[in-house]
Amino acid sequence: MKLVDYLLRATTYLERHQVASPRLNAELLLANLLGITRLDIYTGFDRPLSEADADAYRDLLAKRASGWPLQYLTGEAGFRGLTLEVRPGVFIPRPETEVLVEKALEVLPAVEADVLDLCCGCGNIAVSVARERPLARVTAVDIGPAAVETCRGNAESCGVSDRVTVMSGDLFGPLEEAGLAFDVMVSNPPYVPSGCREGLPVEVREFEPPEALFAGPDGTDCIRRIIEGAPGFLREGGWLVLEVDESHAGAVAGDLLAGWAPVEVFEDLTGRPRVVRARLAAETGG
Repeated sequence: MKLVDYLLRATTYLERHQVASPRLNAELLLANLLGITRLDIYTGFDRPLSEADADAYRDLLAKRASGWPLQYLTGEAGFRGLTLEVRPGVFIPRPETEVLVEKALEVLPAVEADVLDLCCGCGNIAVSVARERPLARVTAVDIGPAAVETCRGNAESCGVSDRVTVMSGDLFGPLEEAGLAFDVMVSNPPYVPSGCREGLPVEVREFEPPEALFAGPDGTDCIRRIIEGAPGFLREGGWLVLEVDESHAGAVAGDLLAGWAPVEVFEDLTGRPRVVRARLAAETGG
């Protein structure tokens, strides 16, 4: 069979297994497998597929139909114009986190500045900040070995490894002996309540790392720890920018950040309150 025949069959197969955007998934998996673009599929639609490639394509389609995330199968994810490596064991970047980056960049000085990215995952936030602010120095921290390795690789491939330092550890733990202070602290921490696991899509609950998703009974365990520890690592007038669950935004902006000013809440691309930004009072800064 030719490429176009495989693509048509693949689309029908994924649609039957209720995969969202089946045609797009079929195209991306085929293009990634062959090392070509989606356009190349159509300009070379009569190209035959080798037996080895056909077997590999069927294996990819079966995995996608069973719930494997597309990004794990292709090994990459797009974020703010960057193509970043992702792999099993590393949280997959979401479009709403682009708003988090925007709100951090708004308060980041245009001069030399230091940024801390907690729970950095694949490094989408850290690398984006370093790419878009050439004078920024970014420290990225994650507890997961796969995340630390992937973040370092993405910083290298995106040309910012000289300004992105990746550290392994639990939140502020690696920083305690380093004596570092930051102008902006940003984080997309785990914030899903542990009891909500079964309500998540299968590709999230069964394949993405649970330590990057769940944070206690109400989902705020990690957020509370970050807010409690932030003053010790922020410079006077420093900013904390957090991604939160829409159900937490009011509590985080009100109760948890009492004493910070100003405290602002921003909506994500779907209109849900998703990002909380607050400035540390001068007398409590590190």
